[in-house]
Amino acid sequence: MAIMALFPPRRVWATRSFSLLLYGLMLCGLPHLEALEEGDPCTLKGNLPGVCQGASECEPRIKKYIETRRLTVNDIPTCGLGLREEIVCCPVSECCGDDQRTETTPKSPEQRDPLTRTDVPRPAVQACRLIEKREVEEPLTSHILGGIPVDPAYYPHMAAIAFNELGNIRFGCGGSLISTRFVLTAAHCVNSQDQIPVYVRLGTVDIANVGAHYQDINVTSNIRVHPEYLSTSKYNDIAILELAEEAKLNNYTYPACLETDLADPPENANLYVAGWGIMNKTTRRTSKILLRAPLTVVPLDKCNDSFSEQPSSQRYLKKGIIDTLLCAADVIQGEKDACQGDSGGPLVLERDKPNNKYSIMGVISSGFGCATPTPGLYTRVASFLDFIEGIVWPNGFA
Repeated sequence: MAIMALFPPRRVWATRSFSLLLYGLMLCGLPHLEALEEGDPCTLKGNLPGVCQGASECEPRIKKYIETRRLTVNDIPTCGLGLREEIVCCPVSECCGDDQRTETTPKSPEQRDPLTRTDVPRPAVQACRLIEKREVEEPLTSHILGGIPVDPAYYPHMAAIAFNELGNIRFGCGGSLISTRFVLTAAHCVNSQDQIPVYVRLGTVDIANVGAHYQDINVTSNIRVHPEYLSTSKYNDIAILELAEEAKLNNYTYPACLETDLADPPENANLYVAGWGIMNKTTRRTSKILLRAPLTVVPLDKCNDSFSEQPSSQRYLKKGIIDTLLCAADVIQGEKDACQGDSGGPLVLERDKPNNKYSIMGVISSGFGCATPTPGLYTRVASFLDFIEGIVWPNGFA
């Protein structure tokens, strides 16, 4: 069924047949998206993301939706009347696979569909725009090895993951709240039958003396480990936990933005690692207080050279340090680092923290020891946006 039959130009209305008139009458009953112009984002039935586009240009994309009955004429809002034809809300995604996000690595801007790239930001970007509008209710001030305590509400996305180990509850990994229902963490934290996540603790920096703002929310059995993750390697070490109920958002519990830039940040970037893991290599004592420490990104080539000196890296990193990984270290003093118990927590890029502009750049994965000359290894979040979005925002952001 041709799109021009569904959305005929208003100027030639009188020459159309009775069947086209019928479609026109159907169109008149459609919801009108006020104040939208060609190129503006819009939403179709079922929170399907769209973009306002001329009817004739939209024809190839909408045709299969109509033919497969994924959409009807009544499900397609009109954005208004253009100079030559009706402007309609056209679906961004091609029809009609069950899962339209199958890539584990997002395409480059040059490869991605121009419609997706320029007119409708990807779900992670749209979510971040709302997150950054959050108004903090009160002023904030600003150990992981060598870390400093984090003030309450400074990192409201931080999640401590509680595990049931032979009947005992233990906080063994960290994570990041990325929406009201999902926590981002490392695959190796949740990929074992012997270590089952029970709940996440949100809204507190002290996991022992929680205070009034904490939330303990159970984890569902829907634990999504990256499909290409293998416990025998360090690649694709990323997973998403689904919470049994939505987190209550406030000044102490709030999702974080996901980093969407595949490039390394500049050397002077404000990059921090945060967690409740081991803070003393001798005693192996973990911290009950959330700690953060500044780190510097190590370029992949230098990081690869450093890891190649480790004999076991040939077993765990057969392809070397590839661009879905990220390396960071305390390049000045060599004292600060993530350590056991911090896994799954975030590597945070602070662009403008007083104005709530920061993003999760990496997920703490592994390393050879803690605070050694070999940099820590992180999963690069920007390389896995399709995997994340396909779970957290499967129908696009709404």
